[in-house]
Amino acid sequence: MKKIVLFLGVVGVFGSLFAADAQTLLEQNGCMACHNIMGKKTAPAFMGVARRNLRFEGANAKANIINSIKNGSKGKYRYFTNTQMPPFPNISATDLDTIATYILSLKPPKGARRGQGGGMGGGRGMM
Repeated sequence: MKKIVLFLGVVGVFGSLFAADAQTLLEQNGCMACHNIMGKKTAPAFMGVARRNLRFEGANAKANIINSIKNGSKGKYRYFTNTQMPPFPNISATDLDTIATYILSLKPPKGARRGQGGGMGGGRGMM
């Protein structure tokens, strides 16, 4: 029993450190100026980004997010068709992976009310 509790504690600490590291990267690279974790800002919320990419890109979700960060994007989200994300080519591959993994971890649980996470538009007209 002690081993299980210790293991879960270690996993929890590392999970918290990963999230803190990813959130630091989001702040340092200016992501939070346009995005929120949940709820619309001038760009879609990261929860919505996670939901959309997992739904439409499946196994390619992480690569799609990394590509969008590295090369920029425009017109992927219904309520943000005129919003353009600039490219961030100088973010390292390791940091891109950390950011994309974190964003995908934010997918709302099944059964969450549609629209949570911002910019999802009910799943229509996003492609």
